[in-house]
Amino acid sequence: MSNPILTFTNWVWGYPMLIWLVGGGIFLSFRYKFIQFTKLGFVLKNTIVKAFKGGEINSDGNKISGYKAVTGALASTLGAGNIVGTAIAIGYGGPGGVFWLWLTGLFACVIKYSEVVLGMKYRQRDKEGKWFGGPQYYLPKATGWKWIGFAYAISCAFCLFLAASAQIGSVVDTVETIHIPRIVSTAVLIIAAALIVLGGLTRLLSFTEKIVPVMSVIYMAAGLVVIVLNAKELPAAFASIFQYAFTGRAAVGGFGGATLAMCIRWGVCRGVYSNDSGTGVTTITHAAADVNHPVQQGMWGIFEVFFDTIVVCSVTCLVILTTGVWQTDASVSTLTIAGFQKALGPVAGGFIVSLSLTLFCFTTAVAQTLFGCDQLVKIFGEKAGTWGKYVYLGLMFIGGMVGISALINYVDFGSFLIIFFNMIGVYLCHGEVRKLTEEYFSDTEKWETQKWQPWVEMEEKDIRSSHHE
Repeated sequence: MSNPILTFTNWVWGYPMLIWLVGGGIFLSFRYKFIQFTKLGFVLKNTIVKAFKGGEINSDGNKISGYKAVTGALASTLGAGNIVGTAIAIGYGGPGGVFWLWLTGLFACVIKYSEVVLGMKYRQRDKEGKWFGGPQYYLPKATGWKWIGFAYAISCAFCLFLAASAQIGSVVDTVETIHIPRIVSTAVLIIAAALIVLGGLTRLLSFTEKIVPVMSVIYMAAGLVVIVLNAKELPAAFASIFQYAFTGRAAVGGFGGATLAMCIRWGVCRGVYSNDSGTGVTTITHAAADVNHPVQQGMWGIFEVFFDTIVVCSVTCLVILTTGVWQTDASVSTLTIAGFQKALGPVAGGFIVSLSLTLFCFTTAVAQTLFGCDQLVKIFGEKAGTWGKYVYLGLMFIGGMVGISALINYVDFGSFLIIFFNMIGVYLCHGEVRKLTEEYFSDTEKWETQKWQPWVEMEEKDIRSSHHE
């Protein structure tokens, strides 16, 4: 008997979500003059380049720099989607799935930009003067519909319950291939996660600021070694990506074949799963950043997707395609580790992928847990944020025991729900984002020293209130 949820999920992640997401990205690109392409040099110069020069590291320990906020966001996006999710896109969608993953990433940049700018515009300050926000706050304010904030929060809490569990499951699946029992690896991961989760967002960002750059370099460096060792296969790999993007791929070797619909379904879905664009989830960390203008943090959103999908996912894709493991009998969820092991040997390859996946997925699961708890606070009040952490940790333990394959389709269903609600706000408010974009780029030097006036007024109001207490 077919599962109606899975049937619907397979359908909606085909052409409907291609239109809703990629089509939306194209529409927004026109409205913002293709900012992800025309301003890419400026974006990189004023985000990651500035961060490496020290210009984004805030000297005030009580404030969160744009760089620190984006490492928290990358902790959520750099996860199973980059290593296992990309493998699933190829394993089920064939080489052509990579094309749709890339296409999604290119236009997802501007969707993430819109989300972050809206999150920054409508963010709020707590009693301690710290900024907070997210779709559960900006959707009702931006649209004027109170119900949409709660609808998003409920859907997001449900989705992140499953997503965090799937992240842990993907780690355990991989390390089990090097003979570590599921119960042992699951228990260790949950204990480590609890130490960070119970410390809240501040502890998470302190952790991710240090670990995200390290884990990214380790994985990409090893991946590039594999690609160089198989450099002669690169032309064929790229040819297969574009050749089968619009035709599907017949069965060959251990690959069971993929129709065009499957290419689109798995490419688009895994692209979104990788970078979280359209979900609005990572705007929760972006909203905490101490910057002078909403667009300054929005540019970090563009970098986030570009790095996650166009850079990191491409490394995984080329490892799998150049080593040819996608045509073997290796299970879909272990294609990446099979590629590394084929090129670097069973021990070295297995260790590198296991370490990378553990770091990627662990940070993602922790970030998703805290994001999910924020939704519970929106629905049930402050106390829900405390007990919700224990519920998430318990479900993550279950995810470790059952593995990612048992959860991935349900994660996709949950992702559809939050993307549906969030993109309504992104579509309706694109005019506001365009206005802020024009305001910022009309005089970029001004915003290096001057803070956006609505934020100044909020800060002054808080100061006056504290003096009256």
